[in-house]
Amino acid sequence: MELETIEQFRNLVLKLGLPRTDMVLFGIVCPYCGKNDRIRPLEPPEELSKELGQQEMALYARVWRELHPDNSLAVCRFCRNILQVQTGARRAVPLGEW
Repeated sequence: MELETIEQFRNLVLKLGLPRTDMVLFGIVCPYCGKNDRIRPLEPPEELSKELGQQEMALYARVWRELHPDNSLAVCRFCRNILQVQTGARRAVPLGEW
């Protein structure tokens, strides 16, 4: 995935204040800051369809489709970086590195 797309996705997530849930994925360490109690899963596109414009929804859904099948997408609420979480392995990597 291109760096520009990842940056647009990150900016969209920050602009919308996602994720809106306080559910924490315990035991997963942020590869950026090392925190393990601030990782929150992102909402699937269908939960956000009424809040996003057409272009924003297209970007969010595209990134979700490309990255979600094998991994969950999450945000570290401490450093605000987007992560790919492989829940079976209980580990996270920066977006686009898997």
